[in-house]
Amino acid sequence: MKQAGIVVLSGLFVIAAVTLAPSPAEAQKAGQSAKISVGVVTQTERVNMQSDAAKSALVGGVIGYHTTSSKKSSSRKWRNAAIGAAALGATRRAGEGNLTGTLYTVQLFDGSTMKIVSDQTEIKKGDCVTVEEVKGNANVRRVDPVMCEPESKEVVQDLGPELQEEADECYDAKQELLNAEDDAAVERAARKVKILCNN
Repeated sequence: MKQAGIVVLSGLFVIAAVTLAPSPAEAQKAGQSAKISVGVVTQTERVNMQSDAAKSALVGGVIGYHTTSSKKSSSRKWRNAAIGAAALGATRRAGEGNLTGTLYTVQLFDGSTMKIVSDQTEIKKGDCVTVEEVKGNANVRRVDPVMCEPESKEVVQDLGPELQEEADECYDAKQELLNAEDDAAVERAARKVKILCNN
């Protein structure tokens, strides 16, 4: 079994997977910057998001988004990310940059696997998921099991632009959360992230 990549998040056996990426010849517009992979979670493991295990995977979730999106982090952005992570179900925070997350192993249709670490907690072993990669950041999202059925492969490819647009909207919501200027804006943005990034 070959390794396809690692992302920060967590999975049983895969039934189907599709990777959708924009054509380089097309103009860059909404939904075209995202790469979408579909598969089944085969293993989940609780890890420190700064551990060696997490470093070998894609990083997702709100904290993961922040750590990969800015080289110099402000205390306000860290605070916003921590509040957002708590709102999204992450529970164990031991201080700035020290967060326990879930490492998800996702098996794709071609037999390869990818790993993603995330502060999301709702995804379980056996769930059909999409892993969204946008501008170096990742998100894992539970989807309807029918999406992982081999018979859905062509349908999923046809829906590629819509799936990519959803991934871009999630990315933008996380950016809004990090840049929020006050508590009301943080709470509003965290709700938007929950709606646009999670199932």
